[in-house]
Amino acid sequence: MLSRRDFGRGAAASVAAAAVMSSGAARAASEPMVSLNVLYPNQKGAGFDLAYYRSTHIPLAMKVMGAAKVILIEGVPMGNVEPAYVMIAHFQFASPEALQAGLANPAMADVRADVARFTDIKPTVMRGKSA
Repeated sequence: MLSRRDFGRGAAASVAAAAVMSSGAARAASEPMVSLNVLYPNQKGAGFDLAYYRSTHIPLAMKVMGAAKVILIEGVPMGNVEPAYVMIAHFQFASPEALQAGLANPAMADVRADVARFTDIKPTVMRGKSA
């Protein structure tokens, strides 16, 4: 796992890195998407295995929750200022019902348990909607 300092050094120099993964589900352009946002605060001494997160955890979460799309936002330093968050995952769902069904999936226990494999940071979770 990378330490907070190693993470900052290994990240892009001064811009946030983002990745988008989609399940291929389509939606009408005018319908707002419901989102589940998972934020990993940058904490001194905390570790975050970015390779495992991208290659294993995110595909597992997408499969279990049935999200239409995920946008990953990697925090990077701005000059000498460390980012407030190591990572933000913005999962999008076609409807509130789709989000609820994903969260009700019994396999969500596996997704939650998997967090300990890539970080010791306790994430903050926020529901929202985006246009």
